[in-house]
Amino acid sequence: MLPAASLTISSLLSTPFLLNVPVYQRPFSWGGDQAEQLFDDLLEAMTLDAESSTDPGYFIGTILLMDGSGLELKRITSKIPTREFDIVDGQQRLVSLMTLFAVLRDFETNPRRPLARRAQSMLVAQMGSRFFRTERYRLHAQGQDREILEEYILKVGGTQSNPILTDPVSNPSTLLAVRDKLKALVSGLAEDERERLFAYAADKVHVVVIASSDIDRAHRLFIVLNERGKKLQRNDILKADVLSRMPEVDVEWASQKWDEVGQMLGPDFEHFFTHVRAIYGNTRPQIVSGVRAVVRQAGGAEAFFKSVFVPLAQSYAVIRQRRAIAITPAIARHLHYLNRMADGDWAPAAMLVMKDLERDPIRVAALLGEIERFALLMRLLCAGTGKRVRRFSDIIAALRSDTNVNASHPVFQLTREETRSIAFHLKDLHKRNPKACKLLLLRLSDEISGDISNVNPDDYTIEHVLPQRPSATSEWRRWFPVSEERLRATESLGNLVLITQQQNDRARNASWSSKKDIYAAANVRAPLLAITDDVLDTAEWRSQDVDAREQKLIGMIDRLWRTDFTALRKSVGRLEDVDTSPPSLPSDRSISH
Repeated sequence: MLPAASLTISSLLSTPFLLNVPVYQRPFSWGGDQAEQLFDDLLEAMTLDAESSTDPGYFIGTILLMDGSGLELKRITSKIPTREFDIVDGQQRLVSLMTLFAVLRDFETNPRRPLARRAQSMLVAQMGSRFFRTERYRLHAQGQDREILEEYILKVGGTQSNPILTDPVSNPSTLLAVRDKLKALVSGLAEDERERLFAYAADKVHVVVIASSDIDRAHRLFIVLNERGKKLQRNDILKADVLSRMPEVDVEWASQKWDEVGQMLGPDFEHFFTHVRAIYGNTRPQIVSGVRAVVRQAGGAEAFFKSVFVPLAQSYAVIRQRRAIAITPAIARHLHYLNRMADGDWAPAAMLVMKDLERDPIRVAALLGEIERFALLMRLLCAGTGKRVRRFSDIIAALRSDTNVNASHPVFQLTREETRSIAFHLKDLHKRNPKACKLLLLRLSDEISGDISNVNPDDYTIEHVLPQRPSATSEWRRWFPVSEERLRATESLGNLVLITQQQNDRARNASWSSKKDIYAAANVRAPLLAITDDVLDTAEWRSQDVDAREQKLIGMIDRLWRTDFTALRKSVGRLEDVDTSPPSLPSDRSISH
């Protein structure tokens, strides 16, 4: 169990507790509206308590602290030895209350009055013996927040000063907005009301304080406590952990670089660390602990930051097309098709390869081509996430240990059984894995057109030219009178095209001539794709037309990805005669990238 205790604000802002806002925390973000709401809530609670003794206090939530002292902490009391805590959750409330205390203190004309003296003791910690007394502000913020908090709030008389910011436009301070709002509100109170408000906020306002010495547990607890709020991201936790182990002279530079990487990667920043962990073969379920192991493996925080974090982040930014640099057309093409595969099993291998972009772009292009090929073939195999990750782990291990990895390397080869299984799946791929089927059709469409179609895959659906349930009196029944032959042709790769959902709804069981008109009626948002235009010149759509188109598309697959499904089909006859049974389909939960 984590140590926890219910404390008043005055107990929390007392001798043992020295509080820090860690570098991974976002700047103070409350504004005047939130400050006014807190002020009104305190006044209302104070009035209710004066009228009734049944509710003698006001609870404002949980404060989560991180104890990095390394000393055992069994209980949280005001008698524990003085130590420093990082505020994982509760910064906004604590800073706002301390600002209120500072405003109330500075409204006192005599600093020796009880309110002023007690408020000062809560805002400034006294340390050392009576002969070697030192002081520090009870709470240390970060960046510009620290300067403003200490100079214009916590310092005696600071709330009455008018700061001059060097760059108020680019660095607006919400701390000053909160301070000024509280000053305006407190100015409307009489002296006795200010005294009552201070006493109530200090001694009747309660929080539950929880302390953790493990950063992963603190992170998980934060998420539980803030289920409806904005979660503290793993990269924030990792930033504090890595930077705390850096040489002091590098911390400022590293912190700035970390923030630049965060802006560069945007929403992909969280997934980046999952991929870093995979590159170094760490399979721990906890991302933070896993990355810590990578830091140790890299030779410490400084080596990790310079040789792992920065270069891999730059690689990932190029991969995710969040960093515009000059890359060859071949690399751009491979990255385009990889990013269509939303599951991130391929990303760690691609990141590792892209580290050599400047040194050997030709080799990078070749290896990315192999990664793209292998990623799609794994999907045609209908392999689940676990198997794909294991196979790519083998590729990563080979890339890290062997400088001669190329297209002929064993890690890029399919087994005979895998090849035969893919051949089996291709006869009804849409039924087995619609997502993989759409990826394949999009890629074949580009091969037919000779150009990359920069379209949104979500705008298209798979359409069966020969309907899955044609009416008994339709021409489809005349063209495909045998039910077994009709079923085989319906699910054949040669019978599939890509159109919009609206077109699909209109096409359904329509006649062939009507379907062609519907297919051709494309729009600017979802233009006619080559994979669909490919069928429009066919006068009728019979079994031989489906078979001819299937043979053509299988031939394209063979040329694109060095497979031999055409020969396999000839050696065994029709695909349904392949000597294998339909493999069971594992769950295809995605790993986002």
